[in-house]
Parts: sequence; C-alpha cells; structure tokens
Amino acid sequence: MIHQHLTLLAYSTNFNPTICIAGAGIVGLAALIYANRHQIAAINHESELPAAPFTSENITQRFTSAIPEITRELNLEVATSKQIESFGCSDNLRLLFGLIDLGTNIAQISAPVSYRFHVRLHDPWKLEIRQDTVIVHAPPLRASIPPAIHTDQMERLAQRGWARGSPAEMMRELERQITPTLCQFAADPRRLNLVRDTARKSVAEFVRLWLEREHQWGHKRFTRIQVQFADEPALPLAPTLKLLS
Repeated sequence: MIHQHLTLLAYSTNFNPTICIAGAGIVGLAALIYANRHQIAAINHESELPAAPFTSENITQRFTSAIPEITRELNLEVATSKQIESFGCSDNLRLLFGLIDLGTNIAQISAPVSYRFHVRLHDPWKLEIRQDTVIVHAPPLRASIPPAIHTDQMERLAQRGWARGSPAEMMRELERQITPTLCQFAADPRRLNLVRDTARKSVAEFVRLWLEREHQWGHKRFTRIQVQFADEPALPLAPTLKLLS
C-alpha cells in the first residue's frame, strides 16, 4: 500500500512591511493644481460674483463635482506596502503501510511583493464642516488586485526525495497558486489595517490640495482635516492633517 502526504504552505516571512504613502496620484494632483493656479486665480479675479462659501450642505457636492477636473483616474491610490512572501509545498511518499520512506519532494518559492491600496473616487463621499475642520467620510479602503510580484527577484528551491521523481510539476503547481493566494493576502483585514493610517493621510492630503485649489485652506479658513473610511465604526479623535503654524 502506498501512503502519500502532500502539504502546501503559504506564509509571509515578514508581516511588518515597508509602507509608504501612494505618491503617484497625489503628486500628479499637486502638479495639476499648481500648473493651473495662475489660470484659476485669473478666472476668480475676473468673476464679479465670489464663489459661495463652503457649508456642510454644499461642500460634498462641490467636492464630488470637482473630482473629474482634478483627476481622470477612477481609483485614488493611497498606500503601498512591499514585503517578502514565501510559498512551500512538500510531498512525502511511503510504501508498505508507511514502513518504507521513499523520501519527500519539496518545492519552495519566495519573492518580493508590492501591495497597493486605493479608494474608488466614484463611490459615495461625504464631507462635513465643524468650525475650522473638514470631516471626510471616504469610501472603504480596498486592495488593488492582483498584487505586483517582482519576478526578477524570485527565488526557487526544489529538492527531490532519494527515491522520488522530479518535483518540477509540483513547482509548476505552486507557481499557479501564487497569484490567487496573494489576492487573498491583499484583502486580509489585518493587512488593510497595517496601511490604514497611511491611507488616511493620503486621503487627507488629496482633500487638502482640493481645498487649496479652492482657496479654502489656511488661516481664517480650514486648518484641519479628519478622515474616516466607510468600513470604520467611528471617526478617529485626532486630526488626520492640520495646518502647520
């Protein structure tokens, strides 16, 4: 009788990833705003009727209406993280009720993986005003699928048991499982929580740049921004972003 045991493992070698604010979308937005600043100022100067002040009743509509002017992207990338992910597969084969061990085939893969996170710009947003603070109720934080695998840095290890055939097919099967497994990793609530504060700051910076574009950021205007994602139960107590004095 043949006894065969197959074990699949997928794990992170480092669950404390390098996390950074997603600069591409925000920097691009800043470039657009500053490139058009003089044109906007000229239009405002020529207009006889000043823009209506922001209120809790109109700020959401004015923000969502401005999104197509600010960026044509559907998603705002708000955070990225990079870490080493490792995957392993082992296959043990025995004969005669387990008395004879024919050895274990092993396949292992490790590679750096970049995870990206975003909010959908066309999902519902809600902005409120509390004195000098803009409260931003943003869409839920989402993982961008699939994560990016750095194949140029991928490492493979294959070991064949003493009386076994090549583990090449096992390696190919392991490679086929990497992308769907990483998609599950990306959507893990624990991973989302790791980047949540970074993503919150990125959203706050996006809104700050819009307020600056509208000449509504600064002393005697708005000086604080608080961000709450739709999948969070409560608004954080501390401001996400505030004007430096």
